[in-house]
Amino acid sequence: MQDRPGVLVLMGSGETSPTMVEVHRSVVRRLGGRPRAVLLDTPYAFQENAADISSRARRYFARSVGLDVEVGTEIAGADWVFSGPGSPTFALDRWTATPVAAELRGRVRARDGVTVLASAAACTAGIAAVPVYEIYKVGADPHWREGLDLLGALGVRVAVIPHYDNAEGGTHDTRYCYLGERRLAFLERLLPPDAAVLGIDEHTAVVFDLRAESV
Repeated sequence: MQDRPGVLVLMGSGETSPTMVEVHRSVVRRLGGRPRAVLLDTPYAFQENAADISSRARRYFARSVGLDVEVGTEIAGADWVFSGPGSPTFALDRWTATPVAAELRGRVRARDGVTVLASAAACTAGIAAVPVYEIYKVGADPHWREGLDLLGALGVRVAVIPHYDNAEGGTHDTRYCYLGERRLAFLERLLPPDAAVLGIDEHTAVVFDLRAESV
């Protein structure tokens, strides 16, 4: 649809909180009418409470944003696509094994439709992704996973790190999506020379207008 806007939104956290309501509303208003909206539940689909997370998200978007959202992985032709919390690597493994990865890239490349990725899903958007569960919870050595590189179509070579200013650790450093400064510094050295880190603080968003080529 040539009259459909092209927008990519990356959120650091708070994707279903009151602080981000106006960000959601602002991009949904661009669509007008009754857009077809799809929530990709893949990042948290492994959790026992996945159905409850989806239900709460649907209520949030209905009440706060005025958006009727369906849950699934059929995103072809959708006006609005959203994905959020969970495990970046779980999502990557499943999206790359299905048409979803190519469809997400295609949306950005065609500058068509609204795509909103938050928290764990935002991690997947760059050339490299932080396997946060494996490093922070399991104790794996710091390493990158290959990302979806959605931003490559815009000429932006970055690794996206949400929860950039996280302070939940209290007595230990949980900034930079729970990596802390020491591990982030190590991982930065592993990136290609022409790549950088795009850090997104919690309860903030980066909005790419793909048609106007503005951020």
